[in-house]
Amino acid sequence: EVNILWAAHQVHHSSEDYNLFTALRQSVLQKYTSWMFNLPMALFIPPSVFAVHLQFNLLYQFWIHTEVITKLGPLEWILNTPSHHRVHHGRNPYCIDKNYGGTLIIWDRIFGTFEAEDAKVVYGLTHPVNSFDPIMLQLCPLAHIWNTFWATPGFCNKLSVIFKGPGWGPGKPRLGLPEEIPVITGKEVPFNPSVPAYINCYALVHFAVIVDLYTELLASISLLSQGTVLLRISFIILSLASFGLLMENKSKAGILEIIRCLVFIGVYKLGYFRSQFSFLGYAYEV
Repeated sequence: EVNILWAAHQVHHSSEDYNLFTALRQSVLQKYTSWMFNLPMALFIPPSVFAVHLQFNLLYQFWIHTEVITKLGPLEWILNTPSHHRVHHGRNPYCIDKNYGGTLIIWDRIFGTFEAEDAKVVYGLTHPVNSFDPIMLQLCPLAHIWNTFWATPGFCNKLSVIFKGPGWGPGKPRLGLPEEIPVITGKEVPFNPSVPAYINCYALVHFAVIVDLYTELLASISLLSQGTVLLRISFIILSLASFGLLMENKSKAGILEIIRCLVFIGVYKLGYFRSQFSFLGYAYEV
């Protein structure tokens, strides 16, 4: 309901599929805004109690990102369930700004933000980004706020662009006009450009390589210099961006991928990358 905070959370909602991987789809910016919600508890909740409940809340919210489980009977009155959370992730008009609860749904029932699952839920953003590029997904909403901020006349209106709802505009209510939310027919098709099978296989193999390198980075991060860690993280981000462009069938994706592979060979030969499995070294170079 606050545009700048939503910009830090919308990555989680940008998936047009709804499964356990959606739970892991998070924004790099969210940790810089989440403290605002937790700060009031510092006045009366012991830190140890807060730490335990914060982790429990995060773990609980993982399993509810699924379409496999339908209804859970009486538990639907108390707990946040997959059914309730599907509504939270929907872009149907009846789903917008509903079911905020993490573990318990009783708060939404108390404060009037509860909505039961009804019509088929269509997942994603009301205005889809239509991109697999992780950099675009992370920064697109901030770019939109920036452009809207400078295009909106009046100092107070500019502040409203930042601190009111994403759908707000001059003369509109705080959360915007419900009738401006795009109509959902239920026949929406998730963004999924057609690419040759060999591109899918290529991206899958190279993604597996990146997962291996990332896992090795986590295992040895305390032994590495900050420069090496930054180099590895930058390469992982570059790789994910390149894979995204490949899966979008963008014309320049091939050029970026060639550059990425050349960079990989260089840093691998220099010893800045290493696999968990030493026998894969030669295969990686090939």
